Amino acid sequence: MPGNLHFKTFVWDIMKLSFLQLCIIVVFSHATFSHYRLLGQDLLERRITLKMEDKSLKSVLLSIERNSEVKFIYNPAEIRSSTRVTFQASNEPLAEALVRLFRPLSIRYEVAGKQVMLFRAEKSSSVPLPEAEPKENNSEVLASIKGRVTDEKGEGLPGVSVVVKGTSRGTTTNSAGQYELELGQGENTLIFSFVGYLSQEIQAGARSELNVAMKVDTKALDEVVVVGYGEMKRADLTTAQTSVSSKDIARTTNTTLEQAIQGRAAGVYITQNSGQPGGGISVNIRGINSISGSNEPLYVVDGVQIQGQSVSFGAQSSSNPLAGLNPADIESVEVLQGPSATAIYGSRATNGVLLITTKRGKSGDTKIAYGYQFSLQTPPKPLKVMDLQQYAQMVGEYHQLAGGETPEEFLDPSLLGKGTDWQKELFKNAPMHKHQLSLSGGNDRTTYYLSGEYLKQDGVALGSGFNRYAFRLNLDNKPREWASIGANLSFNQTNDNLTTSQENIISNALQLTPQVPVKNVDGSWGGGDENNGANIFAPVNPIAIANLTTNKLVRRQLLGGLNIGVRIAKGLQFKTSFNTNLGFSNSSYYIPTYKIGWAQNVTASYTNGSGVNTYWNWNQLLEYNRQFGRHNVNVMLSHEAQESSWKNLGGGRTGFLTNDILDLAAGDALTASNSGGSGEWAMESYLGRLSYNFADRYIMMGTIRRDGSANFGADNKWGFFPSVSAAWRVSQEPFFHVPAISELKLRFETGITGNQGSGGIYSPMGTGTTPTTTGFLPTKYANDGLKWEETKTNNFGINLALFQNRIQFEFDYYIKNTDNLLMEKPLPWYMGTNGVGAVGSPTVNIGALQNKGWGFTINTVNVNRGGFKWESNLNISGFKTKIKSFYSDAAFVDRTSWWLADWTQRSEVGKAPWLFRGYIEEGLFQSVEEIEKSALPVDNNGVKLPISENNIWVGDVKFKDVNGDGIINEKDQTVIGNPWPKLFAGFTNTFSYKGFDLSILLTSTYGNDVYNFLGKLNTNASNINLSRNLLVHAMDYAKPLKNADGTVTLSNPGTDVARISNGPNGNFARHTDKWVEDGSFIRLKNISLTYNLPVSLVSRQKIIRGARVSVGAQNVATLTGYSGFDPEVGAYVSRDASAANQAVGLDYGRYPLTPVYTFSLGLDF
Repeated sequence: MPGNLHFKTFVWDIMKLSFLQLCIIVVFSHATFSHYRLLGQDLLERRITLKMEDKSLKSVLLSIERNSEVKFIYNPAEIRSSTRVTFQASNEPLAEALVRLFRPLSIRYEVAGKQVMLFRAEKSSSVPLPEAEPKENNSEVLASIKGRVTDEKGEGLPGVSVVVKGTSRGTTTNSAGQYELELGQGENTLIFSFVGYLSQEIQAGARSELNVAMKVDTKALDEVVVVGYGEMKRADLTTAQTSVSSKDIARTTNTTLEQAIQGRAAGVYITQNSGQPGGGISVNIRGINSISGSNEPLYVVDGVQIQGQSVSFGAQSSSNPLAGLNPADIESVEVLQGPSATAIYGSRATNGVLLITTKRGKSGDTKIAYGYQFSLQTPPKPLKVMDLQQYAQMVGEYHQLAGGETPEEFLDPSLLGKGTDWQKELFKNAPMHKHQLSLSGGNDRTTYYLSGEYLKQDGVALGSGFNRYAFRLNLDNKPREWASIGANLSFNQTNDNLTTSQENIISNALQLTPQVPVKNVDGSWGGGDENNGANIFAPVNPIAIANLTTNKLVRRQLLGGLNIGVRIAKGLQFKTSFNTNLGFSNSSYYIPTYKIGWAQNVTASYTNGSGVNTYWNWNQLLEYNRQFGRHNVNVMLSHEAQESSWKNLGGGRTGFLTNDILDLAAGDALTASNSGGSGEWAMESYLGRLSYNFADRYIMMGTIRRDGSANFGADNKWGFFPSVSAAWRVSQEPFFHVPAISELKLRFETGITGNQGSGGIYSPMGTGTTPTTTGFLPTKYANDGLKWEETKTNNFGINLALFQNRIQFEFDYYIKNTDNLLMEKPLPWYMGTNGVGAVGSPTVNIGALQNKGWGFTINTVNVNRGGFKWESNLNISGFKTKIKSFYSDAAFVDRTSWWLADWTQRSEVGKAPWLFRGYIEEGLFQSVEEIEKSALPVDNNGVKLPISENNIWVGDVKFKDVNGDGIINEKDQTVIGNPWPKLFAGFTNTFSYKGFDLSILLTSTYGNDVYNFLGKLNTNASNINLSRNLLVHAMDYAKPLKNADGTVTLSNPGTDVARISNGPNGNFARHTDKWVEDGSFIRLKNISLTYNLPVSLVSRQKIIRGARVSVGAQNVATLTGYSGFDPEVGAYVSRDASAANQAVGLDYGRYPLTPVYTFSLGLDF
């Protein structure tokens, strides 16, 4: 690893500490601000008695300081303290006294704690002064008005801003809520405003006294949010549920919805499996709940249920099911986390639910909105690999060690240039264009929303790209007062270029020798051959493969829904809805004939596949909602049926006569091959919900759901999923009188959910041929006794709002216990589990796991004055998962990737799932004496390897003897890393001033490990013999030195890179903790600046109603100690999410996230 690793670790620790300090500072900045504000208010309410005649202003200020324990601060060059004044006050509030003292002197002041800062009040200034000032037009005072401002309880409200409309003059109410103002010619309207209350604009008329009762701004509390199968006031929620608004989404530079919500909700851990355009996203809500099945949430888009990933779905299952959804169409996203919120979805909700509501039309004139976005994606920071001079030097050293001759062209590396920079050739600036158009409007009876989008995104790596076409139509009609009809219809098509991810192009670019040119002199593709000293082990030219190979995926999706609602009686409604999701996919993979150096493909091959996925659900719902005095009751009963099926078909041929005709029919018919598969599941459900609210203080809710699934045997087809929750709004109690606390709610909930995505008794039937017959074959043994995988969750929560909701806290702690884990139980070979026509092991209930975690959110309004507003959101979460039991105490489950040298992740009892497994390195052997005293590896017969240059020698890796038996073998493998973060966070700051809006989002993880497989591969100095380039760090490989006394030591004892050797010690063949790195990071995920043009300017031409211009950036800076391209490597090794592709925390050369810079224009007509 790099020599400055310790320095980088030190810097990283400092950065983590600094980030924590930054979070603490910002989170509590408002608390400090509020403290000073209240302190300042108290200071202004102090009463003074003073009489000064013909004294200097300085003398008057000093006298006030002595009497009021206040300190005046001012610039003598701006405030003339020698000015003579006559002033007196008799038991008068300091605020009123200062107004009378400073008004004739054109002085304004600001209060900070016990300090009063004085400034010259310029007549031309448009900045509101804290107290009354001379009128801008110096008009004669015609009248005065006074009054009292009270809160919702009739008590005087201090600190209320009272401003004369159209001027910068105003005052604030005193401790009793009283105020007094003077009015000039034509001044008849006062504006009353205070944080947490609705602003009021009142005409004074001929009155000399105007009393005002302020109304609490209950917008946040009265806000209606979407819940499972209904809606509810946010204040009535008894469960853990987080919202992400369309405004939050619009502030991000993104192409998919998952990217837009990353870092914006506590408990939601989102990572990108690939930075490739349209690449897969892994969404994890509240930790790990299953080992064999999906941990992705259920998505519900306007009632259409979409499972993030399921092992039941075929090869086209994608870890980014919403890649075709236009984020601009989203109105809100509700993240259901608590058991009371998710249990209503029963067997599909263990991993949480994302309720996505799209935009709908509103009655009024037709509104047309157009948006254009241009983005420039820039290459990642390159890894430090050897240039041609360094490569030549190392090749020469290798031949000297091997006793061979250095190639002539490498005898003097200084005569060579830098060679081919393959990273520079592969990664380029890439544009992205997005156009979107929407129309919305309607009348009292019918409303509509129509939108269209076109997105074209080129990838920064050759051989990648993503296009999307999306259309949406939402209609709502109210034919009668008692009836309503709604319809949703959307279509999208995505086109993916997958060549980069499928052909190892990125890893090849890092390993191909810089001596090979991109193209030869004759225009043919360059490749490793005898002309440039490369052997047959040299990687293939990645630029050639990116240009020659075709790997496309086209997906089309049609989502639609129709709902009809009828009001049967007062408070009683019936609604029926039918929703469907149709998916069609087509893939094409073509490898032409080529000869690229030693690498050649003499027979072209082409495969084509297609798949069809269908899903529908039909729901009937009856809801009763009535209020009886202070009692509010809501009852919901529903029946739901749903069905899903999939089919796929694939075919291929070889033997194409030309590379120019991309069609199966052009191949050799004798080489034709085909495959196919299908599967389906169905479920019927009965569900209900009862909620009760007494006086907005005591809220209780219970839900039940009974699911019957075709995935399980006759004895266990039905699963029961109940939940109960309660909330106590302490702040609504008559006895509760804490002015600083505006909301205090305590919550508890418990419930059971299931995980149908883990599979079931039935499996797809495959087709195959055995020595005796051809036909359908079962792919695994059935198990009639299989039970549902169930998760029971307890959740404790608190909501706290301070200073009229200026500071809002939310905290949740949960314990989730999953029982009846569904996994495959190994069977002996004689049960037919191996060989031709083999049947897979059955799925059984074999274990349990526990998941504990917490989530904390704080929202603050840090500043809201003078037209400037600064708001912050900080969410921090953590979880810890432990496997409690398997089918035996000694059991464990390994997930091994044979194509990555048997890299293994293990799940075992008492530990977190899928921990990295390997050997522990204890440095390098520094002497023969050290080798003789150490445990050594053994051969296949269990005999220790000899100590010699061709076996184990100085400079080889010293492995830890974990079990203490004196030898090194597979029994010494142990846990070497944990891919799950201890903490993950999102930190958003938004600033608005007049027409400007600035949003900054930081995301972070802490404590997660990444296995740098690519770093391991590219640091193996012995690979120089395979015509492979290496990281520069590999040049510092261990160099044994024979001393004059016959001893052998290292000439570079500080190195951590093993010597060049092909011996049996397995220096780089074994997976070790050396390649496990801290994957913690802090990332500037999004920053956007928007300017909304003034309406007065835009509306002059009477066509455009509004216009805005935005600039933004994504992934522009990442603070991390990780040495690879990017520490965010996701949970899957490709775009597809399936059990076979899970490899959490493994970096094998994934497509990295890259900086994106964006300009956008929005027009409203």
